[in-house]
Amino acid sequence: MANSWTKLLVLRFSSIGDIIQTTSVLNTIKKYYPNCEIGFLTLKKYEPLLFNHPSVDHLHSINADTSIKSIKDLIEKRKYQIIIDLHSSIRSKLIRKNVRSNQSYSVSKPRKNRFSLFLNHRNNFDTRFNQKNWLHEPLRSLLPKDYEPSEISLNVTEKEKRNAIELLNDNGLNNKKYFTLIPGAAWSQKQWAVEKYIELINICEKKYDIRPILLGSGDDIICKKIRLKSSIKSIDLSGKTNIRQAVAVLSNSILSIGSDTGFTYASEALAVPTVAILGPTSFETGAGVLSKNSINIQKNDIWCRPCSQNGSFPCYRQTQYCMDEINTSDVFNNVEKLLAQP
Repeated sequence: MANSWTKLLVLRFSSIGDIIQTTSVLNTIKKYYPNCEIGFLTLKKYEPLLFNHPSVDHLHSINADTSIKSIKDLIEKRKYQIIIDLHSSIRSKLIRKNVRSNQSYSVSKPRKNRFSLFLNHRNNFDTRFNQKNWLHEPLRSLLPKDYEPSEISLNVTEKEKRNAIELLNDNGLNNKKYFTLIPGAAWSQKQWAVEKYIELINICEKKYDIRPILLGSGDDIICKKIRLKSSIKSIDLSGKTNIRQAVAVLSNSILSIGSDTGFTYASEALAVPTVAILGPTSFETGAGVLSKNSINIQKNDIWCRPCSQNGSFPCYRQTQYCMDEINTSDVFNNVEKLLAQP
């Protein structure tokens, strides 16, 4: 890695949150080897996440049905010397097997520890385990022994920020300060209660005079429920933005509060004060915000948590304690801490 001419390719195909987490690795490489030429290969629908990213020199995208041969031709044309596989999927393994490169490295998924955690509720993970440290493991032999992992990051242009404000003003913001709620998630078990979000909106609006913006995909029905049930008018952009617009909306926000889901990590990557509400997932499953101006709200004393890799398993207890025991005050007290920071 000491050679300035080194060309390196990073693989991560999905999804929003996971791709954002890999930016820590990209930033670390650029920090220690600024002349290293970094390529990134992902699925086309997630490519916009990394537009204008300062640590990505070449952004490559494929479709879900792109053949291995086509991917091989695309990669070999750039003559990458090192491949860093941060997905460790069947597709990425086939790519590493078929593409000519001097070296390849891959993350090793902690399946054994997670199996023990979910089935026996025995935690064999190192106390320092988190997504950032885990993603850096393949690079240990390439980086200085005393390296420090970089923060995650995304880049938004000033034009995109202005366009986001115009979009919000067209929906009734009237240039008012706002905070963003990201209440949806791929699995309903990771969603906090509608009533608690509404209570939180009332408290935040009363104390800080800020407007709530709801952000998510068109499948996030919870956004509509919050908007319809809340007495305070919120702007619901769920399903109404593309990735770049959503990221730009987040970048102008004074605060974000959300589930263990992609846009929550986008908020963190934009250095926006971020509160992540964690239920069935945890650091051991790859969840959780890590930056200094972000906070995780979670109940660590619940024996059945975490219960699955991505929170997809329905709760087998009569009450989903990991979410139900998180009160509005738990969240708002930490909102106050974040907004009080200089």
